[in-house]
Amino acid sequence: MSNSAKRMTPSGSPPPRSRDSLIERRVQRIINARSVTVGLAVTFIGVATVGGIVIRFTDPHNFTSVGLGIWWALQTVTTVGYGDVVPTTVAGRIVGSIEMVVGVAFIAFVTAGVTSALIQRSEAELEETERERNERNTQTIMDELGQARQALKELSQRLESIDNKIAPPSA
Repeated sequence: MSNSAKRMTPSGSPPPRSRDSLIERRVQRIINARSVTVGLAVTFIGVATVGGIVIRFTDPHNFTSVGLGIWWALQTVTTVGYGDVVPTTVAGRIVGSIEMVVGVAFIAFVTAGVTSALIQRSEAELEETERERNERNTQTIMDELGQARQALKELSQRLESIDNKIAPPSA
């Protein structure tokens, strides 16, 4: 008998593929977490750099260097806002408003993404647990059914034996 013929579920289909080992799953999570963290950091720094350059040219009186503009933009995009440097021109305030909206929107987007991923992972684990429980229950029912069939067969044989003992002899 071939391996594929031996390894079948009660429904006749092949068993599901084996899942990655615990170590492989942990490594994948770390890689994904690092990628997300690096992506977030690069995005925040990129937005802050662009904002810092733009604010330097839109409000040069208050932002005397690009470095000071980046410092201000990084505070603004991350919603920290120390208040040590603030734009005073209309153009500078517009840039500041854009930086704030981008920062808040980005944080909301990341929070929603992380929450969604956690919920999906939790649902997937729950579905897997339910599938395994259903599989065990199905196997238990199949085992019980086999035992019931065997008991019926034995009872039928005993009944036939009793019938043969009490039946009048045929002429």
